[in-house]
Amino acid sequence: MTRRKQHLQGRRGQAFLQLVRGVPQEQIVVVSIDVHKYYHLVLIHNGYGEVLAPSFQIDIFRSGLDLLCAEIDRLLSETQAQVLFIGMEPTGHYFENLARHLRERYRDVRLVNSFAVARNREQKMMRRTKTDEIDVAAIGDLLLRNECFPFEPLSDDYLRLQHWVRFRKAKMKARTALKNQIIGHLDRIFPGLARPNKEGQGEHPPLFSDLWEGETARRLLELGPDPRELAQIEPAELIARFHTRGWRMGPVTAQRMIAFAQQVLLPDPDIIEARLPLLKLDLALLKTVDEVLAATEERIAYYLAKTRGQILTEIKGIGVLRAAAYVAGIGNPEHYENAGQTFRRSGLISGRDDSGMHQRRGLGKRVTKEGDSHLRSALVEMTHGMCQWQPYFGKYKARLEDRGKAPGVAAVATARKVNGVLFALMRDQAPFQPVDGRGRPVPPLEGLNKQKATADRDSS
Repeated sequence: MTRRKQHLQGRRGQAFLQLVRGVPQEQIVVVSIDVHKYYHLVLIHNGYGEVLAPSFQIDIFRSGLDLLCAEIDRLLSETQAQVLFIGMEPTGHYFENLARHLRERYRDVRLVNSFAVARNREQKMMRRTKTDEIDVAAIGDLLLRNECFPFEPLSDDYLRLQHWVRFRKAKMKARTALKNQIIGHLDRIFPGLARPNKEGQGEHPPLFSDLWEGETARRLLELGPDPRELAQIEPAELIARFHTRGWRMGPVTAQRMIAFAQQVLLPDPDIIEARLPLLKLDLALLKTVDEVLAATEERIAYYLAKTRGQILTEIKGIGVLRAAAYVAGIGNPEHYENAGQTFRRSGLISGRDDSGMHQRRGLGKRVTKEGDSHLRSALVEMTHGMCQWQPYFGKYKARLEDRGKAPGVAAVATARKVNGVLFALMRDQAPFQPVDGRGRPVPPLEGLNKQKATADRDSS
């Protein structure tokens, strides 16, 4: 027999009901906080929505916290409140310090997704109005409807891992932007040198298949790639310039580089002279960023090894960086009752329009922005790796698509299954048991070799 839910919101709803059942609405105090960078807006009301104190601002200093706590304590005393809800949007990192201090004093601090606040504004027919008072009222309404989740701050190695993972993500974006700037220099200095390998080749195939990974390409950039000079020297001279710096260079490659330079439509000499110093500075900066990223990845591996997420690195298709991003997103698995809570926190749901004739199973709809974007992107990357290297998950996604599910819907369903497996492995510290496309356990490699050897002996 299928077990029925005891509440529409499942366990989350049951826990909320235990808090408010039988409590008069006048004795439920709701503190809604609209978080800003340098100040926060506060609105306090009861379970009926009746405002107990006009909205007021607090600053981000100790004085702001003291003012807020004094007002909360006053109203708790006046109303003889039995239940206190404090909620805010997880706006960037600006909410974290305030939420931590409030949690130390009142314990029950909850977060409301920014996407849910925006949707609540629409439901209240306030789409064209944008004021802080409306936002803070929407937060309070969501708190009373239990459309929120508890604030569980990371600590110890999980906290440090998260900061290193976020730092790396920011530096990866910076490196991409820096590479694009370098390509901009090269397009003016040496037209065609940075052309991608997949672009139409015609009679002029690219000189390098990869401008960033190839050692020879990076060395040429460090030399200062002036096509005028390169087109006029002999291969022996180019080889000597490389060897002087301890770099490898052969006659075939040298001749190919010179021949490529001779085909270039040379830019204005003044432009080359103006851009070469800028290219040199950006290349030096790129080298520094690469060194920072390498050191960062070492620290990520160090802190990941001290968490329960280290066990995920044993799974083919994940690796240290993917596992670290996932663990940094959910934190300690002991803070959750089940995997579903972590998945809801990611906000990874397929876009849907379930109204009347518009039911299209998510076709053409993008994933919504609800939830933690860092955890969402980590889970997407993790799912991609599992589908690629673990047959069961890849075939599960393909089977859903064959049944008519839109690719986005199938991807989200697969991510939910992947999340459930990963969360269980972290929680139980259990080794991953791979399965084949039919869900049957795959014996370890040693077991397969023994089975094959036994079969060979039997056949002989």
